[in-house]
Amino acid sequence: MRTLIAYYSRAGATRKAAEKLQTITNGDLFEIKGEKNYGNYFTALGIARKEFSENELPKVTEKVDNFDSYDRILLGFPIWYSKCPQLVLSFVSQYDFSGKEVYPFCTSGMSGPEQAVELLKNACEGATVHAGLRLNKCEEEKVGTWLGGNK
Repeated sequence: MRTLIAYYSRAGATRKAAEKLQTITNGDLFEIKGEKNYGNYFTALGIARKEFSENELPKVTEKVDNFDSYDRILLGFPIWYSKCPQLVLSFVSQYDFSGKEVYPFCTSGMSGPEQAVELLKNACEGATVHAGLRLNKCEEEKVGTWLGGNK
C-alpha cells in the first residue's frame, strides 16, 4: 500500500504531526501550499471566516506527482471554526479520490476533526473516508489503531 501524507500547516504544528506520521508509515510527504499568506492566528481566522461564508476555494500552488499511484492518503490540517481550511478542500477538488482510503488528521487546541471529516466525505467522492484523528501529540500506538494496524 503506497501512502501519501498531504498536509497544510500554517504555524508548524500540523507539519510536525505529518513528519511523525512519515516516520511511522514511511509515506511520502506533500505540503499543501496556497497563494494566500494567512499571517498570524487572528488574521488567519478572519480570512478563514470569509472563505467559509463565501465558499471560496483558494488556489493551491503545487500538485502531487503521480497522485493515482497512492492507495492511502493521510490528510492533515489545523482546525479552523471546527472545520478544515478551505485550502484543503481546494486541494481535494483537484484529484480523483475514487477507490482511495482517506485518513484525516488534525491539530487543534479545542475541536476535534468530526465536522471536517463530514466535509471531506462529500469532497472525496468515491473514497473511503475514515474517522479523523486529533494529533497534537503523535503517539505511535494511537496512529496504529487509527490506521487499523496497516502502518
